[in-house]
Amino acid sequence: MPAVTTATLTGGTWLTSDQGSALFDGKPGRASRIRRTGSLAITVTLAQSIVPGIVAVLGLSVPAGVQVRAAGAVGTTIKLPDGSVCAWLFPQGTTAVSVVSVEVVTTDTNVDIGEIAIFRVVDVGISDGWGVVLVDSSAHTRTKGGQLNTVDGALYRRMTCSLSGRPAEIVRGGGLAGGVDWETVAAAMAGRRRSCVVPQYRDMATKAFNPALAARAAIYGYPTQLPSAENISRNYFSGTIEFEEVPA
Repeated sequence: MPAVTTATLTGGTWLTSDQGSALFDGKPGRASRIRRTGSLAITVTLAQSIVPGIVAVLGLSVPAGVQVRAAGAVGTTIKLPDGSVCAWLFPQGTTAVSVVSVEVVTTDTNVDIGEIAIFRVVDVGISDGWGVVLVDSSAHTRTKGGQLNTVDGALYRRMTCSLSGRPAEIVRGGGLAGGVDWETVAAAMAGRRRSCVVPQYRDMATKAFNPALAARAAIYGYPTQLPSAENISRNYFSGTIEFEEVPA
């Protein structure tokens, strides 16, 4: 995600001292609070023009089923298994923009938003056998009598997968959409820059894009292992990636 130059609030006033900066700090668990006074919208100006392919609004205080609009796409908030509420939108436009307005259609007076993330996208094939595990960060200690004391921790998801075999053009020859390849994607995700993965987004029967499935499968976070390039045979390569969620 490009850096944010400004974020302008309409239809409300900031209640937290961060004045909206928490929306872009990479920590969905740290929210900005807004007092809504009208049609709520946050207009984000990016330092670089991109074609927005994913817009994520995380750590919301509104209930599931609330409409969210951004970059010509419309979605509704969903509740994840950990209880947090989010909205994932998947714009289909092809024009690069530097300004994106995120609208939350709610009647709530006070609205918390943990993070707004606007991403360019690239489709990289993964092999069957990929997995997502729910990790419990709770700490457990035993007393001398063997009883268990637990300090509750957050739940987060960890995805591991193998990249489908591809020729060198895809790996390091700019053969993916937008002239990128595995190595440029890996470099863009390095340094724990804000990124996301969507491992499942097609209906198995029709093969059509399923926004509800994509929203449930999408993971916001950072790679703990950047995509690798492992030679299969001659000019063909596979690879692996590990990605962990930053929960709201």
